Amino acid sequence: MIYVDNSATSWPKAPGVAEALAQSITEPIGNVGRSSHAPALAASEIVYKFRESVQHFIPPTGLEKTIITRNATEALNLAIFGSLSDSEHGSFEHQQTVLTTPVEHNAVARPLHVLANRGVKLVYAECDKYGRVIIESFRDLLASASVNLVVCTAANNLTGAVNPVGDMVRACVDFHVPFIIDGAQAIGEMSFDAFVEGAEGALCFSLHKGLLGPTGVGVMALYGGFSPRPLVYGGTGSRSDSVVQPDFLPDVYESGTPAIHAIAGSIAALSYGVQNRESIVCNRNDTAQRLWEGLSDIVGLRMLSPQSNRLPVVSVTVNEGTISRLARGLFMRDIAIRSGFHCAPLAHQFLGTQDHGGAVRFSVGYTTTMEEVSIVVSAVKEIIHE
Repeated sequence: MIYVDNSATSWPKAPGVAEALAQSITEPIGNVGRSSHAPALAASEIVYKFRESVQHFIPPTGLEKTIITRNATEALNLAIFGSLSDSEHGSFEHQQTVLTTPVEHNAVARPLHVLANRGVKLVYAECDKYGRVIIESFRDLLASASVNLVVCTAANNLTGAVNPVGDMVRACVDFHVPFIIDGAQAIGEMSFDAFVEGAEGALCFSLHKGLLGPTGVGVMALYGGFSPRPLVYGGTGSRSDSVVQPDFLPDVYESGTPAIHAIAGSIAALSYGVQNRESIVCNRNDTAQRLWEGLSDIVGLRMLSPQSNRLPVVSVTVNEGTISRLARGLFMRDIAIRSGFHCAPLAHQFLGTQDHGGAVRFSVGYTTTMEEVSIVVSAVKEIIHE
């Protein structure tokens, strides 16, 4: 099998992940903060080490502000709903305005759709043809639209186009607007510069894509004074003598038992990523570039991904008909890709691919070889010209 669906989830996982998962199960690991015996302390040490390890891949923030969630979607929902609604019932005293883009993944688009039905106003930054934010439009809207919150992706999951995140955060600071960044596709694939002084917001992501970790672990990293209202209440292991939710970080957001085994596996993935970052990034970028070049020469395909300034993602659609024959032909050849609408209907509307059944997305991994890329390109050419 040739696996080029790493934007959905990475495979293979980083070396050491399976061993760390197994060790966390075979050795006595208790529950975090629930007691003072050795297994419980071991669990707390795993969680602490995880928060510490994540800092290598994000603009640094306090360990207590590195909130553990189940995935990027949960982190985004917590940040979005927790920062906009005025009460537990989701009501609003005044209309609020969110600046976003017309190409967001459903992890952002669906929460914002719910809030729009409750009276939140959505305004959209102008993007280029690949879905990349045009920073001048972004700044103009911040200056003129009375924006209360910015919610944008760092990099598009369909086209791979990378947004000017640093410039966007600086604009948010200039206009005193908090931000929420969907880093699900970008984390581990691109560098995040340290946020400028005064930055206030959240960076949300999961561990199972670019960071090569297991599923079941996400992060909401908080910056400045950004403090969304918690959406889940329950046992935290702290202040157990009270029915009142703790009001301190990170406990206020981390009710219930964490995915301690997946967190242990994530530490191994982060360690591997730190030690091998340059080779991982170079291999993914080199193979993705070769893939882009090979697919761009095939008559009958429309390239949806830019040639440069993108993640190691290459998406295409067909000029005529639908993508179903191409997708089916790749599956029959044991080539794993993602076809359809990629949980991103807004992006497909923006790109005009609905009538073609969406797109076929190829996303290379850190073990993808040039030989595999050549096989994929040959397979696509053969299917298209059958």
